Amino acid sequence: MRHRNPYQVRDRDELRRRVDASQRVVPHNVRSLADLARVSPSAVGHLLTGERATVSEAVAQRLSAALGVPMEELFMPTASTSSDSASEEVHPSE
Repeated sequence: MRHRNPYQVRDRDELRRRVDASQRVVPHNVRSLADLARVSPSAVGHLLTGERATVSEAVAQRLSAALGVPMEELFMPTASTSSDSASEEVHPSE
């Protein structure tokens, strides 16, 4: 099975700032952001802590949309595929 190149977080601190800023407009916590982006709360938490640095393009788009920012501000394409995209956590309802 061929995986698309995952997208890497550009700047973890900027991602955190965006999550914090969005909480002032629409109260988000890790769980609510995960629900909006249709990913697991642990996947969001791992991105915020740096335990995980890549997601698929689809997840990068959904997280960015949930935060109301262009995807390119938070994520950038990586040069090669990663096992992170193969083990990506999504809600079973998808």
